[in-house]
Amino acid sequence: MDGDAIVDRFDFEAEDDSEALALLALRREKLECDLWCGDRLVATIPSGANPVLAGRSFGNRSSG
Repeated sequence: MDGDAIVDRFDFEAEDDSEALALLALRREKLECDLWCGDRLVATIPSGANPVLAGRSFGNRSSG
């Protein structure tokens, strides 16, 4: 996204959110991107960081 405009789009199918994140990781650019399933935001993927799933961080192992 650039403001309200979609800059690029990559459509693919996956069995679940985890598989979608793995497939996207194989192709990921050095840009922040969002992963959507229809109208549901699955994750925001910051450039060079772990994905942030809707409502929680993915891959963080901190306890507390």
